[in-house]
Amino acid sequence: MKFSVVIPTYNREKELVRCLDSVMNQTYKDFEVIVVDNGSIDNTKELVQTYMIENSCVKYIWQENSGSPAGSRNTGISNSANDWIAFLDSDDYWYDSKLQEVADVINGCDDNIIGVSHYEKKEVDGKLTVTLEHGSALSFNPYEELLFNGNCLSTSAMVVRKDKLIELNMFDTRKDYFAVEDYDLWMRLSRIGSFIYIKKTLGVFCISDTNMSGNIDLINNNLKTLIYNHIENLDINSKDILKKEHGARIEYYKGRTYQINGDFKKAISILIGSIQEYPWSIKKYISLVFAILSMRR
Repeated sequence: MKFSVVIPTYNREKELVRCLDSVMNQTYKDFEVIVVDNGSIDNTKELVQTYMIENSCVKYIWQENSGSPAGSRNTGISNSANDWIAFLDSDDYWYDSKLQEVADVINGCDDNIIGVSHYEKKEVDGKLTVTLEHGSALSFNPYEELLFNGNCLSTSAMVVRKDKLIELNMFDTRKDYFAVEDYDLWMRLSRIGSFIYIKKTLGVFCISDTNMSGNIDLINNNLKTLIYNHIENLDINSKDILKKEHGARIEYYKGRTYQINGDFKKAISILIGSIQEYPWSIKKYISLVFAILSMRR
């Protein structure tokens, strides 16, 4: 069992040290590491070269900035030598036993298994918070559960068969899938095979003020595009109703995000719009009331 660890990065030399150290410290050693530099202008190249001196398994690829980690991940996949691709974003990191745990699971599974995921800890601005139980919400019909309930998987927790990634043309690099291209890929993969979910925390997903995860408006607009495109491909008659319902759901979570961040005026406006679009959800009204009360304090 051999892994290719694909790490896209852009101007993250400080975070990349922790990320690479977490890979080098794996108890399971049969892997290569492919760092794909998406046009960094800091010292990323020099940093990776220091790892390459002592670790022949580390490879470095530089490319022009593509504006998205999707293209960098695809470059890593295309240049990989092994059958299983383990994705890791450069600001995230793994626990030492991650690859061993995944290898043990893969060795005991059948050919229908095309991906493995695990739990992660969430780190916000350097502080560990909740455990993210990736995949725990998926059961009978993972495609529709992902489509209608949201993305419950994480790129840095996913290990996927390379041949299946190639079969599906890897990550979609279109601009209006920016920041949701991983969600799209998990849905497409769920239609051709099965995932296994390890109920152990084997890594840390990091959020800061500077990473893409904080770009609320862009992510939500692209998320709508993605969901609408997948609904359009369904063989059903109620596509317009589903688009309205789930478009309003996305707006609700957008409003909640602004509410949590303390921007109550914007939260109220978005929550009202979500209610007008699809009023059949009591939690929208509860959130709206709390946002109004919070703004009056």
